[in-house]
Amino acid sequence: MTVPAVGSKLPDFHLKVATKDAVADFKLSEHLGKGPLVFGFFPLAFTGVCTVEMCDFRDNLASLAGLNAQVFGFSADTAPSNKAFATAQNLPFGIVSDPNREVIGKLWPTNGGPLAGVNATAKRGAMIVNPDGTVKWTSVSDDVKVWVGVAEIQKHL
Repeated sequence: MTVPAVGSKLPDFHLKVATKDAVADFKLSEHLGKGPLVFGFFPLAFTGVCTVEMCDFRDNLASLAGLNAQVFGFSADTAPSNKAFATAQNLPFGIVSDPNREVIGKLWPTNGGPLAGVNATAKRGAMIVNPDGTVKWTSVSDDVKVWVGVAEIQKHL
């Protein structure tokens, strides 16, 4: 599975989103038209580089918000796990949960083998989605330990 091509329109999807305060429904179409969406894909909550990635978003959220970006983490963890992770790291944004692999593995690539005993985790990376639902930019790391960084994402907003 490869990432969606730049310019391609993402299909609508409906998953759960976890914040430090609650778990709610997330429907892609409800977030379009409000500025670009930035999804930070990560393999597993509560692991080293994944924590660095989400904290990079947390620590740079003001500069992303200044560009009208809507930021969301995205993982195959369950919503309760992502809620606990968001609480532990004091994340001021939601994490989209895809435990049934409705997006991960179909619209976003997975790691080849098990990671910490879990199959089909999301490859680490980021996707910017234009307000019209088309893909503007993607970055995927084949090395689970490499995070592109928010500074690079900002260059593409």
